[in-house]
Amino acid sequence: MQVHISEARVATALDKLAYMETLVNDKLLQDRNTTESNLSSPIPSTSTESLDTAKNRQPIADLKDDTMIPIDCFEEPWVIFRGKDGKPGCVQNTCAHRACPLHLGSVNEGRIQCPYHGWEYSIDGKCEKMPSTRLLNVKIRALPCFEQEGLIWIWPGSDPPTTNLPSLLPPSGFQIHAEIVMELPVEHGLLLDNLLDLAHAPFTHTSTFAKGWSVPSLVKFLTPASGLQGYWDPYPIDMEVQPPCMVLSTIGISKPGKLEGQSTRECSTHLHQLHVCLPSSRQKTRLLYRMSLDFAPILKHVPFMQYLWRHFAEKVLNEDLRLVLGQQERMLNGANVWNFPVSYDKLGVRYRLWRDAVERGSKQLPFSKSP
Repeated sequence: MQVHISEARVATALDKLAYMETLVNDKLLQDRNTTESNLSSPIPSTSTESLDTAKNRQPIADLKDDTMIPIDCFEEPWVIFRGKDGKPGCVQNTCAHRACPLHLGSVNEGRIQCPYHGWEYSIDGKCEKMPSTRLLNVKIRALPCFEQEGLIWIWPGSDPPTTNLPSLLPPSGFQIHAEIVMELPVEHGLLLDNLLDLAHAPFTHTSTFAKGWSVPSLVKFLTPASGLQGYWDPYPIDMEVQPPCMVLSTIGISKPGKLEGQSTRECSTHLHQLHVCLPSSRQKTRLLYRMSLDFAPILKHVPFMQYLWRHFAEKVLNEDLRLVLGQQERMLNGANVWNFPVSYDKLGVRYRLWRDAVERGSKQLPFSKSP
């Protein structure tokens, strides 16, 4: 049984999640005014796009004029490369002739060349060169592709895309220090659930960023009455979901073991994170991670610092993966990963309610407007 089929069991818990949402809202109503004054950015608007027409992103640092980036998106193979004018393009990673993977070939003068018989395709999918023979109007599928702020966006859906892309740059005063791409063997929704949960940190990340954290008696995630963002208490962390598959967080940096009782506004230095969880397949996610700091700009110039950041990011993810992969295995066997939601699950609950509404094709999506 595949994850997307097993995940239908989550729907049986949605009534419970909605009820839990009501209980949490009632419990935290007294904190609402404080909450809204502490939110760091406006609530993201959502659209009625289905998950299989979601916008996707790829960092462009490694995309030179003569290189390619193969990706899988919703179990379809694609390859990204630059055309003659330097603009990025995304075409299916399958030659029209004999179905050879195009990424095994090369990029010549803005065209991707199949390594089997040399057929060459432009970024719009047209076959412009066909050595040793000639056929007319040969094309492969190409996706709308945009480049903005160091990321490449593709649109695999059938509806016309929008060019009004949200800005994913860090807040003013931050500098980007690391951009990392990883392939993870886990369904993207489970990964998002994990990213939207801080209560697990003192138990899971004891050898990395949560080393020395005490275990608070109560962990809360405070939000407005509607929305997909808010802040953690007692952790100095602001967090939001940008549908369909992005998590942004700003973390107040303070001494290890001294996180309780401080909001991000009370911290003088901060770390900003962007996680983009691209659904490659039912059990595979392409994670794009961008880390920015508002202090220590000299670190950008330290040799091999990128490798150190990557090592640390992989160590943190490995602490999570051994648990999330266990969840996935049990989910495939029928377990419900949302059996007993509690108050600190609030943001994860809202993400799941939003996703369920999208998958049902609802025109009235929850949490789409600020109160």
